[in-house]
Amino acid sequence: MEPTERPTTIHISEEDLAPRGPWSFLRSSLPGGFTRWGWGLMGGWMLALLGSTLGWAGHLRRAAGWSALPSHWGESLSARDIWELVENGGLKHSFTNSPTVHLFALGIIIVLWCGWRLQAEEAALKARLSSWLLGALDTLLIGFLPLGLVAWLVDLFLAKLGASGIEALGWTAFFGRPLVWMGLVAALNLQWWFCRLGRLAGPPRGYRAHLADSFLRLWSHPIQWGLISVGGAALRALLPFLVLLLAWRMGGGTTFRVWLFLLLQLLVTAINGWLMGWLLRLAAQFWSHDVIVRDVRAALKESVREASAL
Repeated sequence: MEPTERPTTIHISEEDLAPRGPWSFLRSSLPGGFTRWGWGLMGGWMLALLGSTLGWAGHLRRAAGWSALPSHWGESLSARDIWELVENGGLKHSFTNSPTVHLFALGIIIVLWCGWRLQAEEAALKARLSSWLLGALDTLLIGFLPLGLVAWLVDLFLAKLGASGIEALGWTAFFGRPLVWMGLVAALNLQWWFCRLGRLAGPPRGYRAHLADSFLRLWSHPIQWGLISVGGAALRALLPFLVLLLAWRMGGGTTFRVWLFLLLQLLVTAINGWLMGWLLRLAAQFWSHDVIVRDVRAALKESVREASAL
């Protein structure tokens, strides 16, 4: 018996199951780093960036016997000065024993682990190290070449704009080319997050389907994910630059100013950690919804195929 009505699809009958872009999850993921693992994420960033900086300053003070930071804040060292400091200042052999390396490494480990736990918890999964590592290998297979090719082409285009001799285009290339490569790193992170979440959930339709789904989750919304990647990278770079610019203009003639700049940098680092937590939650929510949509689509196709066979 022929059906009298055309069956409705998931796009019409179930609004919650309709495909959604990443921008639709911006508000729901707004808490960002203000979660159990988010606080560890922000703390790890502060330890990696500020802890290593303070450790290096203390290392220089112990090695040289004094510190000129409060008196000469904002002065830049030439390449020759840095070479002389490392080679002839006795710092080369003691660098690996300084707190800089240890604090930075510890901070990065905390950032990676807390970020992974935050994202897995947001997706209602239990984090595993194996999925974390294998997801990185999947990213090399499906993400490194296409994303790197796009970044290279955009960078080449901006380089030609900069060589045009037009001042406005030159400034566009000057600021745009670093953003391209920072956006590439952010996009590779997104691809890695999708791959490791897919690994953690277990590929339901095989490994090739897992790679295809992880690839399409990024490339089905290239404009939205591109703006999120580049915009997030630009914002995370802009905030520390503004603090550095303020320090450069004001100078560090007093200890109070040095501590003021340090506290501002601490605040900016915490904000950047919160932004990273926001992006991690955003990717996890998008991934969870996309998994449901793809499962429903697969079930619908399977039911149509069985009905056609009958």
